[in-house]
Amino acid sequence: MRSPSAGGDPVVVIGGGLAGLAAAARLAKAGHSVQLVEAADRLGGAWAPFDLDGVRVDRAPSVLGFPAPWRDLFRKSGRPLEAELGRLGLALDPAPAARYVFSDGSDVFLPADRAGQYEMMSDTYGNAAAIRWRDLLDRLDQVWQVVRPLGLESELRHRRQLAAGRALLQPRRTIQHLAEELHEPHLAALVSSVAYRLGGVPQLTPAWCAVELSIQRTFGRWAIASDDHPDEVGRSSVLVDALTSRLALRRVIVQPDRRVTGLIREGDRVVGVVLEDGALAASAVVSTADPWQTYGTLLPAAGRSMARARRHWRPALAPAISHRFVSSPSAATGAQLTRATVTETVTLTAAGQPTISYARPVGDRTLETVHDYVRATPQRSAGIAWDGFRSWLARPAVTSAVPGLFLAGPFSPGGSHPSAVVLSGALASYACHDYLS
Repeated sequence: MRSPSAGGDPVVVIGGGLAGLAAAARLAKAGHSVQLVEAADRLGGAWAPFDLDGVRVDRAPSVLGFPAPWRDLFRKSGRPLEAELGRLGLALDPAPAARYVFSDGSDVFLPADRAGQYEMMSDTYGNAAAIRWRDLLDRLDQVWQVVRPLGLESELRHRRQLAAGRALLQPRRTIQHLAEELHEPHLAALVSSVAYRLGGVPQLTPAWCAVELSIQRTFGRWAIASDDHPDEVGRSSVLVDALTSRLALRRVIVQPDRRVTGLIREGDRVVGVVLEDGALAASAVVSTADPWQTYGTLLPAAGRSMARARRHWRPALAPAISHRFVSSPSAATGAQLTRATVTETVTLTAAGQPTISYARPVGDRTLETVHDYVRATPQRSAGIAWDGFRSWLARPAVTSAVPGLFLAGPFSPGGSHPSAVVLSGALASYACHDYLS
């Protein structure tokens, strides 16, 4: 048995994105000495805040779903999320219904609750379409109960874990199949958009991934709100700011602007990292670098043993993200905004490719942040694209085959949704703690 790392070499976390922050905070709270090494000059990864024309902005979605992993992270690393945000004069409040604009120019506002969705669907598309939509999401509610322990609340390691829920998971079906069965072009585009948001395409994204629709209906949609700091409304990267403060409180040593170039092995174990300017001994390593880098550059010997799995990996599609200021609060959305409101407008092509516009008030202007999946490009940092049901098990496990090495990020079996990425960091911290205890 190994003693906790607080008495010896630290746990080294590679990467300061959501997964790295989550893993580092939890490990430090568990009593381990932790050092986080980040190649960039700031923490947050794709969520890192930056200044634009004197305003703090980010590339994160302004509306969040499934807040439970965030609440669990803050509660189990120190102060509860609500208390942490309240200390900063902020809150996490329900977001207004999203507006969907379809290729024929028509639009709807989609409520998050079950009754509201049925009423809107019935009024807009007729009772038969509303029933098909309700039945689909009711089935996805059952799928959610099957999926939760398969990479989100616990690790997915073996094919036999999928056996019990195989009938609900429908391994031969894709999101495209679900969309076609709705027999309504608008609703088909809405379902198809889930695949694009997850960095894939409907034809190759497993049907169970549409559980995102169930999660939204169950847990709602949330956004940062504030009466005291209106310019922070909708800035999701305040969560990164709060986590950065949590790392400081837990005495995590953060090393920005330092790149890891390799992993050090002693026998079959990982015992440190190689930096551009030296080396750092480690009791264990949590890598949140993309798996091509981890197994191709940092630990190429292990990469050879994963050659079969790597043949199935393709980088997920990441949206083109842009920011612009408009002079009038109503110009971005066609609706009058208040200082405490962020809005989401999703414009869909006939195939379901979304262009998502988040509008939040900043002084006498509106900041419009656009996530354009029509112009999406493959990026390894976005995770691994779905390539059918079998690609689920081809994703790298959180507990690697190399003792002392753990992986977390959008490439993990839980998927690329931000809340799933946070949960992958939690799973890595649990596995690492067990390894060291």
